[in-house]
Amino acid sequence: MTNDVLDTINNRRSIREFLDKPVSDDILSQILEAGFRAPFAAQLCSVIYTRNREKMKNAGITVYPTVPVHMIFFIDLVRLEKIMTHRGHEYGYDDMMAIWLGMQDVVLMIENLTIAAESLGLGSVLYGLTPLRADSIAKTFNVPKRVFPVVGISIGYPDPAEETEIRPRIPLEMAAFEDEYRNHSDEDINICMKKMDTGFIAQGYYIKSRTKVELVDKEDTIGFDKYSWSEHISRKFRSAFRKGDPLLDILRRHGFDLK
Repeated sequence: MTNDVLDTINNRRSIREFLDKPVSDDILSQILEAGFRAPFAAQLCSVIYTRNREKMKNAGITVYPTVPVHMIFFIDLVRLEKIMTHRGHEYGYDDMMAIWLGMQDVVLMIENLTIAAESLGLGSVLYGLTPLRADSIAKTFNVPKRVFPVVGISIGYPDPAEETEIRPRIPLEMAAFEDEYRNHSDEDINICMKKMDTGFIAQGYYIKSRTKVELVDKEDTIGFDKYSWSEHISRKFRSAFRKGDPLLDILRRHGFDLK
């Protein structure tokens, strides 16, 4: 038996080349409505969308040139606090826990929205470093304090001429555990790495994208032909996110009370 929802999820891939074709207001509304139908903790999320690439550039987010629509998803405590004021209550919650719940709302919403877009023939690509651009995003889109960007996404109609493949994932048995956590052995880690690395190298992913995290403190002896997923993810978490202010400082600057 076929299942259209599972097929849509299992065949989803990031799109970086789009047709020069607008996304109608009606389609956009359907996608956004589907996003807000996601399960939620407290509906602590908002989204700003734009068709203006210059605005995204001013916000510090480099987008692909042919994408028609861009979105930024936010944890939004301002709306909650205004609702509480109308009910005669004063906000007194732990901001760290509120951020945690808001993150849940955002990621659930964006997954709904992404799958809805796929089902309507659109594709998307995410921008994960969005929180580090909070200052320029706030200035560009008139975002108040206590509303914080979590992730960005671009949506449009995929260019059929672009060759895209379904990227490998860590084996299910290495990431989904029944009854208790699986403390991975060296053999387990090797299985994970082999599945991911073999798949990405076979697809020539890093060769095609020319994506590589540079090493600044030692010689880079790995060419693109041997540059693998495990090497890439290790380099990212070794050094790539150390640039600029720590995220905790940025959150505090945007009005969150974090001890």
